[in-house]
Amino acid sequence: MRETMPVEKLKVGMHVIMPESWFNHPFLKNQFLIKSDRDIRKMAEYGIDVVLVDFSKSKINDIEILDQNLSEAPQKFEPVKLIPPEMREAIRDRTIVPEQRAPVIRTCSKEIMKKLLEDPSLETVRGAKADLYEIVDCILADDEMATYLVKITDHDLYTYTHSVNVGILSLLLAKRYLGSFSDHDLRELGVGFFLHDLGKTRIDPAILNKQGRLTEKERLEVQKHPQDGFDILKEVDQVSHESKTIILQHHERDDGSGYPNGLKGDEIHLYARICSLADVYDALTCDRPYRNKLSPFMALKLIKRELLGHVQKSLFEGFVFMLGESNRELIYGEPYKYSMSL
Repeated sequence: MRETMPVEKLKVGMHVIMPESWFNHPFLKNQFLIKSDRDIRKMAEYGIDVVLVDFSKSKINDIEILDQNLSEAPQKFEPVKLIPPEMREAIRDRTIVPEQRAPVIRTCSKEIMKKLLEDPSLETVRGAKADLYEIVDCILADDEMATYLVKITDHDLYTYTHSVNVGILSLLLAKRYLGSFSDHDLRELGVGFFLHDLGKTRIDPAILNKQGRLTEKERLEVQKHPQDGFDILKEVDQVSHESKTIILQHHERDDGSGYPNGLKGDEIHLYARICSLADVYDALTCDRPYRNKLSPFMALKLIKRELLGHVQKSLFEGFVFMLGESNRELIYGEPYKYSMSL
């Protein structure tokens, strides 16, 4: 016996048949047994209104179809909107010159990350992902605007500002280094780059905002944030495995001295290496309670001198070239042709 049923009426244990081919929905098969409420939520999130239920293959004892209005439109799960409509229109408006759109995109990104870090719930993560997709699309589509995004210096002690800086720099480096969309889902990776420090929401703010160096106990607490971020996103089940890998591995180092798992060499994913380089650079060029920020040039010098063993050489060279292309004066000083070489 088969019946068409709205998604909102489904129950765990029902055997469902998807109305579309497998590449238009998030499930591995077109027919399967619903194992949890999460499966039902996924259908709604992907805009699937009704499915076919095969009761002969279902495994629940109390299936009752009484007075169901099958034509009733199911309630869809709408993502939370984290940026105002007028700002959304501005980032979409291609008639606005890149120099003017770039600050709006950065402001929108900060607003998204601020709200997400304040409330990393399922609804907020879902909304942040949808909004970040738009941000990532804008950054990838316009090389000139990418130049202006790199030129904007925006540093403070807020985690959400750092998240935006690292998200933008990582995405631009990934675009340069990885190339085509077909081989690498830069849209999905962009979400991972922006969310790399999500786990810091589980750290005591007194530790994150401490004026001075951390104690050993506090340092170990901070080092939990990659695993915590991974766990948060695993719980809400909203991003790809590659995005979660970026979050989990962005503090790993080639020699095994990183955390949380002490990975070495090729055990560290390339996507995480990209994020790690941008993360280190932004940390060095931002003021900290215990030290002053470095200039972009001096930060790159330090990375080359002391950290290149932890950073893939070709990535570092691509990163320097990317920054130099966007703002030669920022990286090399003026005049460019007389500047010292890294």
